[in-house]
Amino acid sequence: MRLHVPSYLVPGTWLENLRRVEGLEWISGVELLFFSYDSDARAILRRELREIGSFADRFRLTLHLPDALAPEHEELVAATRTFVSSYVIHPPRDRGDLGAWARLVESWRSTYGRDFYLEYTGRDDFAASEEALDEVELCADTGRLLLDGVSPASWIGERRARVSEVHLHAVRGGRDHAALRCGEPWLEELAPRLADFRGPVEVEVFSLDGADESRRTLDSVQRVAEERGK
Repeated sequence: MRLHVPSYLVPGTWLENLRRVEGLEWISGVELLFFSYDSDARAILRRELREIGSFADRFRLTLHLPDALAPEHEELVAATRTFVSSYVIHPPRDRGDLGAWARLVESWRSTYGRDFYLEYTGRDDFAASEEALDEVELCADTGRLLLDGVSPASWIGERRARVSEVHLHAVRGGRDHAALRCGEPWLEELAPRLADFRGPVEVEVFSLDGADESRRTLDSVQRVAEERGK
């Protein structure tokens, strides 16, 4: 299992976060977060692009594309394609734009490769978007699944051949992106499925302490599962 983290664990830019986690051996990859791509983001990326790319020798780099997608975001894909291994996309919030959104994604998949993964962000939006794209690979988001009352282990198991990335985080107080903790039944059910998962498993919390707590919790839960299986 390859554990990844998001590119915002400490306040700062993508490059500053990469430098901060470079020495943490348990981190195999980093997802570059681009929830927006405005003039400020463009300027920072132009300044940092070359050195960000150099980290592909240390990490598997993935990228979260802006929400919502727009044709001009192809600039971001083109700029990073040489060192980013895959891209995560969200379903559109306005399903009236679903046709245009699907055509845009399909054009990028045709030009840049099939590794654009549709993330689960909610039952209805995901279902409509999945139907609009032909055999798109998927990104499971445990927090959103839990908020919808869906078992992450069951959801992933039903789509095992198409799930290429997992965003792993808990829900507390009705909010997701919480650190993992022992004693949560959904995690105990899911952990054995992740043991041989070959895609990125991103601990999707936004602090170093939370990421490390999640990593240690996952290690503990998997050890218990292995002992029970003996």
